[in-house]
Amino acid sequence: MSIWAFLSLVPGVLHVMLGIYVFFLIPRSLLSRIFAMYSLSLAIWCLTEFGHRLDVGQGTALILIRAGGFGWCFMQSLWVHFVLVFADRKRILQKNATCFILYGPAVLFLILFLFTDLIYLPEPYRMFYGYTSLPGKAVGAYALYYLFLYIFATYLLIGVIRKNILIEKKQARPLLFGSAVFLLLATLSNVILPDPGKSTPEIGTTLSIIWTVSVFYAVLKHKLFIVVPSAEKPSDVPLKYSLLPGRCYYIREVRPDRGYDVFFDQITHRRSGLCITKLAPDKIRKRYRLAKTPVFHLTFDGKPDTISPKDLDGLTAIVSQFVRQTQAPILFVDCIDQIKLVNGLKKTRDLLSDLTTLCSETDAIVLLSISPGLFDREEWADLVGALTGVESP
Repeated sequence: MSIWAFLSLVPGVLHVMLGIYVFFLIPRSLLSRIFAMYSLSLAIWCLTEFGHRLDVGQGTALILIRAGGFGWCFMQSLWVHFVLVFADRKRILQKNATCFILYGPAVLFLILFLFTDLIYLPEPYRMFYGYTSLPGKAVGAYALYYLFLYIFATYLLIGVIRKNILIEKKQARPLLFGSAVFLLLATLSNVILPDPGKSTPEIGTTLSIIWTVSVFYAVLKHKLFIVVPSAEKPSDVPLKYSLLPGRCYYIREVRPDRGYDVFFDQITHRRSGLCITKLAPDKIRKRYRLAKTPVFHLTFDGKPDTISPKDLDGLTAIVSQFVRQTQAPILFVDCIDQIKLVNGLKKTRDLLSDLTTLCSETDAIVLLSISPGLFDREEWADLVGALTGVESP
């Protein structure tokens, strides 16, 4: 195996592994499914290139080069589709023409590539790094098409960063960096520089590792595809608290013991939970037996699995992602008093309004443990007026 074949094999394997990992992380999520398809398109491009860089005949090389078109013809369309979902551009996604605009040109370029010589010439050309194809008359049109799509995706990612929702900004930055660097260097390597008379190798597939590393960083560091629903072990004890889907409940208590009792009762009876707490997550897990439930710590320290008390948009984004990808979700929050202390009553009330709306739209349950110490009588009545108190079992 030549070094050039190896440099195509490694990113191909990485793309397969990353796509499978993300897909099975949240299989019901549209975002993870589109991401997995994008990873698959990159893997097809890389692995077919690996094949025609081996010591194969011209006929076999032609078959592999043609097969690679099923990857590189669609990868930019899938990337834009992924970014549209990530950026929550519902208005664009809901239009009937969006799917045709995204994938129609990709299908057309694939047909032209497979059955004509307009994109690439049909006779593979042997270079020192393996077989490649010489460009056809319409390859410039394809280059403009994929550049336009990648630039549009870059514009969308910049829009996410400018929204200033902290957690989404942190997720978008590595995506923007990885895709932009990959686009520039791969275009230079595979479109601008290739010349049969020169010894410049095509290393676009190798450069795609930059994108893979950037996405993996966003997954691990900033919890892209993060809030992974994970059910607790079911309990044989009968359900103690009957809570209705689509409702927002509160419990008035200084210590959140009863709140966690209600929450644990729900998540051990076929509900998937998300906990946002002002307390240390390790202590919470141990004291209240939360083995698998995702827990986010409301704190200013900026560590993984934390949310700043000021980042209410980020908190809402995490909750929205969770309830929309989870069957029978329940959210438990024990830090409303801290949120009010940092942001004031109006912003806290607006947050509860957003949570109530999410709750009704997704049939989720929101459960709040609220310490009354930071609220006077009027503020308390204003805060819980639209909420439902939890009755004793």
